[in-house]
Amino acid sequence: MSTSAVESTHAPPAARSIREVVFGVNDGLVSIAGVMVSVTISNMSRHEVVVAGFAAMVAATVSMALGQFLSTRAEHEFFQSEWEREMREVREVPDEERREVEEILVNKGFTSEEATNFTKRLMKDETQWVDFMMKEELGIMMEDSSQSWKDAVVMALSVIAGSLPPIIPFLLPIPTSSALMWSIICAISAAFLLGTLKAVVARGSWWRSGIQFLLVTGAAVAVGVVVGKALGGLAGVIGG
Repeated sequence: MSTSAVESTHAPPAARSIREVVFGVNDGLVSIAGVMVSVTISNMSRHEVVVAGFAAMVAATVSMALGQFLSTRAEHEFFQSEWEREMREVREVPDEERREVEEILVNKGFTSEEATNFTKRLMKDETQWVDFMMKEELGIMMEDSSQSWKDAVVMALSVIAGSLPPIIPFLLPIPTSSALMWSIICAISAAFLLGTLKAVVARGSWWRSGIQFLLVTGAAVAVGVVVGKALGGLAGVIGG
């Protein structure tokens, strides 16, 4: 029996990016929708509203991308330290590691003879042996260190994509009140679509997921209304 026969199915490379895309787009939608609503209702000028929207988008993009980069890099460093620890154990206490491999295989349904034969072949290659222990014992799959940059770029693009729907209406030649209305409509519609797409990928309920994302964005809009009115009132008091 070959090594590949006992390896669990790997997720496709794009699977990891799905989380970053959903998280990034949703963050952009929620945060920027709240900003656009609050600054508009606070009676800022059209120019100030647009500037505030793009400033918030840039800040959110940089913050989320750097956060993703640092978290992925920290994760990789942890995985690397665990891999090195497993390699030391394979070299220093091979008999104990061999028993662990056989135990894992038996728990997976292998007979004792099959587990013993497979383990003997696995022990001939230290790297494969360590990779097996990382995956089957610790549940860790090593990734290329460049993945941290890829995740950061995916996150940045996702935040930007989520930020644009509530901003675009304010760039059109329509009254500010209409731009605000369309900004809210675009944000909520985009949120529902994002939830639906997430459900399709995850094979879940599209309408339930869509409504969940819609409610989150709706809550951000509601908070934006409250904050905008408060800021408008505060500005009036200070200006008076």
